[in-house]
Amino acid sequence: MTTLIAFVFVLGLLVFVHELGHFIVAKKAGIRVERFSLGFPPKLIGKKVGETEYMIGIVPLGGYVKMSGENITEDNYVPQPGDFMASSVLKRSLVILAGPVMNFLLAVFLFFIVYWSTGSPVIRPNSTEIGMVSPGGPADKAGLKEGSTIVSIDGNTFADFNEIAAYVRIRPNSILKVVWTDSGKTVTSDIRTLSIPGIDSLGRERFEGRIGIGPAYDYRPISPWQAFKDGVSANLFVTGQMFSVLWKLVSRQESIKALGGPVLIAQQAGAAARQGFIALLGLAAFLSVNLAIINILPIPVLDGGHLVFLVIEAFKRRPVSLKGRLIAQQIGMGLLFLLMVVVTYNDIIRLITGIIK
Repeated sequence: MTTLIAFVFVLGLLVFVHELGHFIVAKKAGIRVERFSLGFPPKLIGKKVGETEYMIGIVPLGGYVKMSGENITEDNYVPQPGDFMASSVLKRSLVILAGPVMNFLLAVFLFFIVYWSTGSPVIRPNSTEIGMVSPGGPADKAGLKEGSTIVSIDGNTFADFNEIAAYVRIRPNSILKVVWTDSGKTVTSDIRTLSIPGIDSLGRERFEGRIGIGPAYDYRPISPWQAFKDGVSANLFVTGQMFSVLWKLVSRQESIKALGGPVLIAQQAGAAARQGFIALLGLAAFLSVNLAIINILPIPVLDGGHLVFLVIEAFKRRPVSLKGRLIAQQIGMGLLFLLMVVVTYNDIIRLITGIIK
């Protein structure tokens, strides 16, 4: 139940803010908004206020803003005042961009809340204490917990967590003899590392070892201004990481097996919720950046695809033909469907194996 509530909260927040961006800018641009929906049909509840129907759909996996004259079905369509197509290319572009921009702003705000309330995280120096254990991972199955302290691996001792990570990383699919202490008790267990595929800088396939643990952090109090700056920095860092992952996927330096879908998001949301509300906000901030970047990709049916149509229209001084848009959107839907099949398959494999990579 915790996982379900956390998943609905995080997804609902991200989608609401995204669609609110489209809605606000459309209203400011004089475009009629016929419907503002959180979730997809069938309708659960709804109420019409003025020209707009506000509703909540029973399928909580998205949302949408329906603008008058947005989805035309004929090339000789004549836009009416208040229609989406009656607005200038600039105004329509701003409406489309508003969704991803709001997700970026939401991420900054959430990161600000996280940093201000918890302080600035610093990896605990000269410590081998574990601060995070991936649910279902090798370490979790062996009994390692948050707060456990690693004494040795294969008889080797380590000065800090970075040395542990370096040791495990070069030993994919290997059995490690791990000794740790937990609540004053010493525990020993053999742990087989995961083998995470990737491509090195020379284009060769490589594998890295993981057991699903993270370091312990100390937190120092900071001012609201510093929290804001840290929030912006975190936003930029996650953005850079996201583009890096996309590039590695395209250049085949990263396996598509690393991608996750709704099930993985739900698992992560549930795990974060069990750590506390602040941890859940941190996950929401991270996912908000991801949602923004995915939406600006130049794929038809996504915001980025609509922007491509508008750029073409600006240069040609006329909208892209209906046939051209339909073909592009069908291709875009096919790509998204294929992506959903892949991430769902990955999620199912994770559920079966009990491993979250």
